[in-house]
Amino acid sequence: MNYFNQEGVVHNTGTKRFAFRTNTEYRPIERIKIGLNLAPAYQIDHNTRGGQLALNGNRQVVAGADLSSPLISPWASKNKFNLSTASYGMYALPNYLQQAEIMDNDQTNFSFLGNAYIDVEFFHGFHAKSTINGDILTQDYNAYYGTNFGLFGQVPPRPPSGSQAINNSNNTYTWTNENLLTYATHFGNHSLDLLAGYTTQKSYESLRSITGTGFATDETPWIAAATTTTGSSNSTSWTIASALARVNYDFKKRYYLSATIRNDGSSRFGSNKKYGTFPSASVSWIASDEKFFPKWGMLNFLKFRGSYGLTGNFNIGNYTQTSLLSPTNYVESGNTTLGESITTLGNPNLTWETSKQLDIGADLSIVHGRINISYDYYRKTTHGMLSPLPIPQASGYTSIQYNEGTFRIWGHDIQVSSDNIKGPFTWSTDFNISFNDNRVISLVNGTPIGGTGMYSDYNRTAVGHRIGELYGWIFEGIYATQAEYNKYPKYSTSVVGSARFKDVNGDDTIDIKDRTFIGRTSPKFVYGMTNRFSYKNFDLDILIAGQVGNKLMNTNLQNLHNLDGVFNVEKSMMYRWRSPSDTGNGKVPGTRSGSTEAYRLVNSTWVFSGDYLAVKNITLDYTFDKKMLHYIKGIRVYGSVQNAFMFTKYPGQNPEVNDTKDNQTQAGLDNGSYPIPRVVMFGANVNF
Repeated sequence: MNYFNQEGVVHNTGTKRFAFRTNTEYRPIERIKIGLNLAPAYQIDHNTRGGQLALNGNRQVVAGADLSSPLISPWASKNKFNLSTASYGMYALPNYLQQAEIMDNDQTNFSFLGNAYIDVEFFHGFHAKSTINGDILTQDYNAYYGTNFGLFGQVPPRPPSGSQAINNSNNTYTWTNENLLTYATHFGNHSLDLLAGYTTQKSYESLRSITGTGFATDETPWIAAATTTTGSSNSTSWTIASALARVNYDFKKRYYLSATIRNDGSSRFGSNKKYGTFPSASVSWIASDEKFFPKWGMLNFLKFRGSYGLTGNFNIGNYTQTSLLSPTNYVESGNTTLGESITTLGNPNLTWETSKQLDIGADLSIVHGRINISYDYYRKTTHGMLSPLPIPQASGYTSIQYNEGTFRIWGHDIQVSSDNIKGPFTWSTDFNISFNDNRVISLVNGTPIGGTGMYSDYNRTAVGHRIGELYGWIFEGIYATQAEYNKYPKYSTSVVGSARFKDVNGDDTIDIKDRTFIGRTSPKFVYGMTNRFSYKNFDLDILIAGQVGNKLMNTNLQNLHNLDGVFNVEKSMMYRWRSPSDTGNGKVPGTRSGSTEAYRLVNSTWVFSGDYLAVKNITLDYTFDKKMLHYIKGIRVYGSVQNAFMFTKYPGQNPEVNDTKDNQTQAGLDNGSYPIPRVVMFGANVNF
């Protein structure tokens, strides 16, 4: 990992993983199958999870290096670190290269996946199958932050009383039981496949955390040696039970009909509405098998497909339907007494978020099967979106979880596979592209989600717009002269030479009401392509992927565009406004004290195109001829490069950044992502 404004490379990280898998099937008699699959794994991570701990919760070590002074070397002398990389007058920053090297945190993971089943065939075509699946995960995290460890705004060494040791552990198990009856039969031109079943699933997680602070010396980093210890424990669980049925029917292997229905109940919903019923149906027709279909050599296969159905979502976390208690002190007879009070209001009517989805598609094969094309159109409308409903504060609470809100997602998916060249040398291609979009149809009382704060509030979800669009002020330049200052609306701290924003609502004042939508976070389309080449025993695979049309917000520019001199800044800041006769590049305001606040507000200069094309993987392998081997069934040797190339105009370190993971209402944010690693691997597969 290279540090952009410091010399040095971090070596103090690594992951070790040990795993194996076994599959066994036993037939005591012909009509009974008993199977067992086991897959244990053990993984040790050293200093792979402490990057953001070197800052203040949501930034990475790389972001800290960006903010450090380029004038200060990380090295005081050979093999000795400078304790800080902040120049005079800058915000106190530790040496992030040193912090990465001295980080001491380890996480061990033990996982165990197991699957056992019994399948009994009572008579031909009629099966009863029972399956139980188990997933066990045990994690243990240990970290020590001693006197040489610095935080954001704190330069080491810090006093022994500030040193800290952390131990977190959790145990999770999930089990699933499926009991299915299936029957398949054929009569004449008809085929029938029936299924009925009942499934249950439970997940349980227990968490424990203990923290020790104040160590006499860094040589005894165990919590038992801490001056003060604090701890907590917690456990959560959820269950789901489902009854389901399905029928598949086809006539002449040409006309197909499928219908399903399931009734699901989840512990995550209120006592009044735990269950939801979700039917669906699909049809398809192989038109090319009809007698009237033209028998062209160029057109070999044509199939039409369509489906419509309902699905439910219960991913709202645990206990949102229940009123929650927290410790609360009260006074009785003049004495303070421990007690509990309701701090989160439950909703017994909370129920499933339901989506209705229509799919229409076609499959086409041409040129004697050498080119295959699939097209799908989908339209999904989600009702009863799970979201917080504001309630009068006179109730003692601010909100309650509620089913309210509707959004729609639609798109087109196209897949093309082709055999380009056949013979001793072969070349085949798989290509896919998806065009997707979405709109918010309604929200609770029409109230937008997000985009209400001055700082650290970068997205808004509003009716008529896409989910989680970027939200902020539109930067229009600077007040280069007194005449421009007199002409345009102003922010409360505006002066000649300061940042100028667009007066969106036209009230001749720049304030929070002038924030607006400044970029979509969802791409207009995503695509991928794999090319496979083969010649004799050599195979070459090249995988590329990319996206077009989305915007990314580099929120770290709140620091790198800070003109108060407390952080390192982008090179473009040197072209700042200095006077009406020296306006710089017209895009960077001046540094007059008290006038720089507006330039730190979320604005359009932080927004960039997220388009990219990435060469994800290049793999070359060679398979030895069997005649060259004696006691070995097969050998394949290979070399591969992951993340070989990235083509993008995004100025950040990773256009695939995903700070908020799967939270679409806060998507498209980059607060100092890690650069994309290029990984080179060599290996061999040997079959005995």
